[in-house]
Amino acid sequence: MHGKLWCSTINEVMEPIVQRMEKQVVKCIARSWLIGTALLLAGCAGGDESRARDVVSSFYKMHQSVRPIGALTLNELITFRHFMSVNLFDLLKDTSVAEEARIAQSAQADADPLPPLVEGDIFTGNPAGASTFRIVNCDIGERDSKCAVELIYSDAKLKAPAKWTDQVLLTRDARGWVIDNIEYAKGAAPMRSGTLQAVLTKLLKRDTLPLQ
Repeated sequence: MHGKLWCSTINEVMEPIVQRMEKQVVKCIARSWLIGTALLLAGCAGGDESRARDVVSSFYKMHQSVRPIGALTLNELITFRHFMSVNLFDLLKDTSVAEEARIAQSAQADADPLPPLVEGDIFTGNPAGASTFRIVNCDIGERDSKCAVELIYSDAKLKAPAKWTDQVLLTRDARGWVIDNIEYAKGAAPMRSGTLQAVLTKLLKRDTLPLQ
């Protein structure tokens, strides 16, 4: 009898203690899960920025190696294809096709060559191109991102190097981050203004005079 009372008393004392311990364990697990989730999300965000920077950096390194002038050639289209979104690549390709058509038209007519559709480097705000680049910062979103890139063009003929900042707009597709547009830095001529996509679209619509 005394044994049963003793067990009953022990159970009454221990039950609330066990319940409190269970609640504390649940809280600890929940807290750990929240912390882990936050760290995972932070890691994903950091990884996203790193991947976006890698794409932009690789693009400009390739750009410095190729140094494209005017509408892209077939080899240049192939070289830059994997950096570009479908929309941007289609515009670049259509511009190259239009340029080839103008050259063929001049040859068939045995006339003086028509002025090029694109004059200079289409990928930078400065038609003369860029000598060096530096990624200043990147603003990363879920589907779209933007990286500010400082560009410098040096030439012995210039009193001082030209410096400006273009904005590279990225979007996400099945391949990951790809370049969808370039927002040119605004400045006095010969610096371009607007965006790469807008310039190409305008160029293809009028297809008459060279675009500077």
